Formats: sequence, structure tokens, C-alpha cells
Amino acid sequence: MSQHKRIILVSAMGTSPAVLTNTVWGLAHQKHSIVPDEIVVFITKSGKDLLIQRLFDDGIWNEMRSDLKREKIEIDGKLVFGATSIRVIPDAEGDEIEDLRTGDDNLRAADFMLSQLRQYTEDSETELHVSIAGGRKTMSALLFSCMTLLGRECDKVYHVLLPQDLEQGATPEFFYPEPGKTFVSKGATKKLKAKQITTELFEVPFVRMRGWYQEKFNAIPPSYRTLVARIQEVVPPAVVYPEIEIDAWNGWATLNGQQVPMSRPCFAMLLLLASGVETKEHHRRLLEAHRVSNTAACDWLTSFQEGPLFTNESDIEDIYKTMSNLRGKLKKAGLADAESLVPQRGRAVMFPLPRIKWRNVSKLADICGCLFVPSET
Repeated sequence: MSQHKRIILVSAMGTSPAVLTNTVWGLAHQKHSIVPDEIVVFITKSGKDLLIQRLFDDGIWNEMRSDLKREKIEIDGKLVFGATSIRVIPDAEGDEIEDLRTGDDNLRAADFMLSQLRQYTEDSETELHVSIAGGRKTMSALLFSCMTLLGRECDKVYHVLLPQDLEQGATPEFFYPEPGKTFVSKGATKKLKAKQITTELFEVPFVRMRGWYQEKFNAIPPSYRTLVARIQEVVPPAVVYPEIEIDAWNGWATLNGQQVPMSRPCFAMLLLLASGVETKEHHRRLLEAHRVSNTAACDWLTSFQEGPLFTNESDIEDIYKTMSNLRGKLKKAGLADAESLVPQRGRAVMFPLPRIKWRNVSKLADICGCLFVPSET
């Protein structure tokens, strides 16, 4: 295996060729200078025509190469950029698309970029540096998304950060800090000499999902939409937890605003679970709650004490029966993942307890501290 990986700069492009030259200049002038071996651009037909005119016909590309050489930056055999480097996104008939205007246009662009990128990411001798600074916002977003699906540890994504004075454009057009030139910013009409300008690249952190891709689809590259859908099938779905409110004194709990009917032992168990009381403490505390005096003012607690459960220290099964009943009540009320709050034997509570809203906590704690719940908010 070669010690030097072939560095490929891939750039989304619209109608501003300066995005590419600024990216190349910025990479070359980083603390750890990077000069790509090859350039690849994803572009539309209108963008292609303008790129050829400005960078090649007007000589900007060769001027930049000469300026890099004058700054003693090694570019021999590098920055290979020609007709085959310009990858125009196809339309529905396979012709060069003029612009990305519809949802179907953008999905075809995503399929095209995914296929093109995969040629490089399947080659262990390459390293991708991808600029998402150019093109329409949807195009840049789709290119970034493709990198989350295919990107390897060595691959990087960048955005170009220009000085604020140049964000609205300049005269002459700013392709890179061309030595000896002075640029006049549009609007503010501020003059900036090239040596005052720094083209900065922000390396965009991204989540690499390639592991999912390799494991599931290493034979045939599916379309972008299919790949996203299939990966989504194996990625755990996001959990949306409901709103739970508990009135500790009056003995009721609601799930998304609807009261959940439950027995008094279930409610006492809910207090302990929602408070974050350790599992090993549950049985002892419920036995203690059964013996608390002066509970006449708290109706639900009085009813709890009159019941048959949690009166026998040796009957640990009362705990499991009550938790099973509570899980059933919560599921019936709409908490699909009831086990997150009322876990099966030997498991921990996973429900985000800070999401629970409490009422009348201190009032109950004054007479029954063993069913301790968080401070009232």
C-alpha cells in the first residue's frame, strides 16, 4: 500500500467559481498545508459554463497555481483539474441539468453525488476533502448528508469563511487573496489589500454512518433515498417521552394531561420510581408507609394503609405484583414504553425523571417522608 493517499477535493458548485479557488487557497495556507492531488466538482450546466469561462478562459485557475508556486507551495503533479473533473448533474433524460428546481431534481442530484463519492470512498488509497460552501443550499445539504453516509475517518468536510467585508462581494471579484491586489468591498466600499485577507476554512464535524452502510449494503449501491430509508430501519427510533404530572398529596397522576386510574399501592410505587429511590429501598419504604400515623388528612394514603399489601415484611412478591399492575395501567393510558419508568425485574429506570412535574410534594413529605419525592418546582 502506498504511504501517500491521493487527496481528492470535492466541491459543490453553483454560479460562483470563487468558492473553489478560495477552498484550494485556504487548504494550502492552513497550519498543516494540504494541496489536493485532484479536483472534482458537482455542478449544473449553467454553473459549468460560468466556471469554464471564469477559471479557464479568463485564466484565474492558472494565475492561482502560479501564485501558489511563488509562495513555495509544492503543486507539481497536483491540483489536476480539467474537463473530466467537472461532473454535471443529469436531468431525468440523462442530459446536463440546467438548475436544481424541483424535489425530483434534488433527489437525482443526491443519487448522482452518492454514486460519484462512493467510487472514492471504496478506494483505500484516497482521502476526501469536501467543500459544501458552493451550490444551492439543498445541494450542499445533500452533499453533507452523503458524507455522513459514506465518509471514513480520514475524510473531512469544510465550509469557507470569508472576511465579513467581502461577504457581499468585491471589486475586482474576489477569487483568493491575489498578491499585490487591492479589493473594494461592495456596500461598505472598504479597501482591503490581499495581505490583509485570510481565507479561513471551518472543518465541519459530522457523524460517520459508514458502519451501517458497509454492514447492510456492501454489494450494490442503492439510491440515496433507499439508503437513507434502509439505514433508518436499523437505527433505533428517537424516543418522545410524554408529559407526566404527579400530585403527591391528592393521589393522582396524569399522562399528557389525561388522568391515569390506578390503585393506591400503584400510586405509592409510582412515587418511589418517579423520585429515583433505589430499587432495593422500595419494599422497606412501602412497609414503612403502611405504618405511618396521622394520615387522616391524606385520603389516598389512608386507603393505602387499609389495604392488604405491604403489611408482611417477608412477602416481597407484593413489589413485583404492584409493578406489573402499574406497568399495565401506564401502557393502557398511552405510555408505550412503560418499562422505561416501571422496569422489569433487575433493570433500571430509564425515563428522564426531570421531565416529571410534581405538585404538593412538601405537604406529603411532612407526614410520610419515606415516600420522599424531589423538591417541588
